[in-house]
Amino acid sequence: MNGFGKKFGAVATLCALFAVANPVDAYADGYNESSQTAFRYGANLAYGLSGNTPFVLGQWLPQLFGTLHYTWLEPLGMLPYGERLGRNPSYLRMDGGLELTPFYGGYSAGLGLRPFKINPSFELNFNYESYLYFKSNLEMVTSDVTGSGRIAETWNADYVLDNVGGEDAEFDYAQLFDFGLTMNYEFRGGSDLGFTLHYILSDVSTDFDGKSYDYKRNIPVFSRDFLIVVETFGRIPLDENFALLFENNFYRTGYLRSHNTVEKEALSYVKSMAGVHFSWNEGLQNLTLEVGGWSRIRKSFYDGSLAQQFLIQLEYQGYFSFPFHWNFAE
Repeated sequence: MNGFGKKFGAVATLCALFAVANPVDAYADGYNESSQTAFRYGANLAYGLSGNTPFVLGQWLPQLFGTLHYTWLEPLGMLPYGERLGRNPSYLRMDGGLELTPFYGGYSAGLGLRPFKINPSFELNFNYESYLYFKSNLEMVTSDVTGSGRIAETWNADYVLDNVGGEDAEFDYAQLFDFGLTMNYEFRGGSDLGFTLHYILSDVSTDFDGKSYDYKRNIPVFSRDFLIVVETFGRIPLDENFALLFENNFYRTGYLRSHNTVEKEALSYVKSMAGVHFSWNEGLQNLTLEVGGWSRIRKSFYDGSLAQQFLIQLEYQGYFSFPFHWNFAE
């Protein structure tokens, strides 16, 4: 990685550690900007398609997600079912979702609590994920040992795409337990700035020597591992339909040592994106376009070019309109 790549990683890391974003963290993993315009108290059913790709293929594994997600927001006070969320909302959140990708499919279920109508606000959440690898669970190198391969030789798109569906690929199950804390501040003009910290326990039922891959977060993991995810994101509305966005994500896996032998390195990288969010039909239809880049923290874990570190991401999300979008308390 050249000097610019190292500077990009350092700047993105600082952003991830010191910035703060997001008024409604709709899902336990990742920023859902469309919740700003579409979420209402009571039932919210969303469907979406999103994906990202590097400008130049090679290191980053392109991602494609199809989702169906149900969220119930129970207000802590009056019962304004069907109304949009106001400033600094308080609620109990219940989530359930289905997710399908070329590499895995599964479901999630979660709970969240935003107890106080204060600014900045705080939300505690828990999310459970379970999915099936579609003959895509691969044995990954997770420690840099001379003579046994290097992390950079396997942690790339070329290696994954060449081996998915092959003789050594497996159908396996994975489950994750995600504990999260979100803090956000809302400005008078409607802009938001927030921070989310995730602690995720990962369990993959693999027959490999403890080595696997998390396709959702694009990082190698052990069969039993933990991940620290730091998310910062913000939204600046320009009018009723357009808003500017930014998001920074820092991912880091666990470290494992047995006596004097390092069995697993702590792997980490940073992804930074910025773009525009367009919503219409009273927020029920949403389109987001972002560009940015990613960088691995350790130089020895990357052997690609600078051009392979730039990303473009597109997401569409729609919400069903329920017949009870009014206040039952009236």
